[in-house]
Amino acid sequence: MDIWQWVHDIDPELRRGGHVRLADLIRRIPAATVDDHHDRVDALAPEALALAKAAGLPWVEVFVRHWHLQSRVLHRCQGDMALGEAVALVDYAHGEAARGCPQAVCTVQDLAACYSQVDGPGWARERADVSRETLARIDPTWPCFTCISCEYAGALREQGDPQASLDFLDAQQKQLVTAGLGRERTSLLPERISCLIALGRTDDALAACEDAIANGRRDESQRRARQIDLARIYARLGRGEDALRHLPVPTDILPTPSHYEPYTDALVHLVRLGARPNDVELGRLLQRFIARLQLNGSHRLPFDIAAAAADLAIQRGSPEVAALHLAAMKRLAARLNRPGSAPERLAAIRLSLETALAAPRDERPDDPEERLRRRLAADGSADPSEHARLHAVALLQLGFAREAADLLERHVDAHPEDDDAVQLLEMAYRDGEDDDRHRALGERLLASPDPAKQRHGRWVCARRHARARDWDAANRLLEQLAADPADALAARLAHVSNARQQADWPTLLRLVDEALALQPDLPPGAHDWDRMVAATLLGAWDRVRHSAARLAMEIEGEGPIDLRWELCRIRLEHPNGKRQDLYAARTGPVTARLLQISRIDQPQRLFDQVVFDARPLGSIDDGDGQPVYLYAEVEPLHRAGYRAFSIDGVHPGEAVLGDLRRVVQAHRGSFQVQSGDAYRLTSPAGEERPGLYAFAAFAPDTDLRVASDALAAVVAGLADPLVWPELAAAAGDDARTEQHRELARAWAL
Repeated sequence: MDIWQWVHDIDPELRRGGHVRLADLIRRIPAATVDDHHDRVDALAPEALALAKAAGLPWVEVFVRHWHLQSRVLHRCQGDMALGEAVALVDYAHGEAARGCPQAVCTVQDLAACYSQVDGPGWARERADVSRETLARIDPTWPCFTCISCEYAGALREQGDPQASLDFLDAQQKQLVTAGLGRERTSLLPERISCLIALGRTDDALAACEDAIANGRRDESQRRARQIDLARIYARLGRGEDALRHLPVPTDILPTPSHYEPYTDALVHLVRLGARPNDVELGRLLQRFIARLQLNGSHRLPFDIAAAAADLAIQRGSPEVAALHLAAMKRLAARLNRPGSAPERLAAIRLSLETALAAPRDERPDDPEERLRRRLAADGSADPSEHARLHAVALLQLGFAREAADLLERHVDAHPEDDDAVQLLEMAYRDGEDDDRHRALGERLLASPDPAKQRHGRWVCARRHARARDWDAANRLLEQLAADPADALAARLAHVSNARQQADWPTLLRLVDEALALQPDLPPGAHDWDRMVAATLLGAWDRVRHSAARLAMEIEGEGPIDLRWELCRIRLEHPNGKRQDLYAARTGPVTARLLQISRIDQPQRLFDQVVFDARPLGSIDDGDGQPVYLYAEVEPLHRAGYRAFSIDGVHPGEAVLGDLRRVVQAHRGSFQVQSGDAYRLTSPAGEERPGLYAFAAFAPDTDLRVASDALAAVVAGLADPLVWPELAAAAGDDARTEQHRELARAWAL
């Protein structure tokens, strides 16, 4: 069964049965997964699962749990921490309750992939066996055929035989072609690229990567993966500038650990090429990769990245950092299913480390890694508390939160009165996302007979609850703290941050007002921006102007603010979970009016006035050296209600294009061309033509029949077609709708 056909078929059934929210979620969760929006998956999946259980829909339950595992395992590389759920889902999907479920086979892939994250090479033999058994029960018409094929090919490659993997992929591609499904071959390309790189066939890998970019999946995760592959390939070809141009920035890939290993490979080759410095920032980044993977219960991947990080640390003269990586590698090696080459790699790094420690080194007084070396060499007997704190700070600055926490725990056990060390210990737990030890610290402080330690414990617990998004528990503690004059201001400002995450605008506005009443000379800051968001949404324009003035933005007048400020971009999220960045005109401190036609398969956002979070997500150059900032939409303030439609066909020339634009504008609409010179069409006779793909959006009170007729008059004399079947259908013109659909089919529009 085609799983996506099943989703398409069950959607109306769910809606007719009153399960509208569940129907939305089973589309949004896969979309968020493949676009690397994993925080959103974690937020939506429990809700969808509860709805599926309540409705008594086991197939939907399997679907939701499978896609949550896809996010957790295939994208975030969760190994041990997801293994229990992966095993349980295989049992459930193949049990009586879910008998016949079309995604039962997919749960086998989830489990195999989970073992791959724990120790890819160590479990490769078993993964190959289960994949081979599964492939024997399906054929190329199954959507999971390519997924299981890639799982088997990956297992062969991780057993050290990339050529066998490549041969197998060739055979699977032939099966797809024989079944008339040759277009599905693109799903095999990512694994093919990995095999070709492993075989040293770099030019072939480049061709496969370009094929995948042109013809493969275009979701965010795959787009980033192919950009990383390009960087790996170009670095191997000695094309450093090309590699750097394609390599995503670290912030784009940090939420998705499946990118870490190939990204590290690209960085190592760029350093080797001399195209990227081997510096402290590189070391910090790799340590973030290692720490995240360890936290996720992966063992082989962080072992491999730690080996690369240790080599790089030795090369840049920081053997103390390499020693930390070596210690991590030893811990990880003990948890591998099969050691493979791990003992030899450990021995090689140990030998290199001994040589580096014995070699003379230059002084680097401002280098964080040098500060760690000095701290290790210092005599801490005179002031053991200061020594422990400085050592921990040096570790934290380099990203070694777990190591800092271990050190501080030993110190605090021996010196429980060292409150500064306890504060650092909490920081280490937070940085290392060590929730269990963070919880234990808060509970221990709350249980102390010392009121000062109890107060500290409330802060620790409030921060931990906020990190876990348990807002009610966090806010109760902050309200207790706010009753103490010593914490009245800080607790309110911390509560403001929580209220912003909760979109609790009345509470946020009240808290900032109270904070300003407590301290009228409170320096302006993020709380003022948050206050303006809340006040705008609540219509409290006097408070918007007050906070704007505190931030040196004098806005005259009273009532709603709708000004003509600079150009910006707004990132919005559509009901289907897809994000889109659109140009907008800023109309106030935290408002903007959208100027671009948005996706036409979703409710139209053109000319909507929105409230945005003023913390920039990034910027681009406007061409004149001025930044155009990108902001995230918070909520719509005013919906314009426009409707948008596509116009597709052969490019009619600039003169007719201008006429089309004028017709749309005359009907209070907006006409925006989406295609470029690369858009080409082939006529039914096989002749190539330049194409045009555009959007036309109209105000809610526009007579669409009149607008459609006016467009038809413009193109009436053209030899080649331009069509707008959706607009014609919305206008109630059945004859034109059918005519345009027939032309679209004939021209493959």
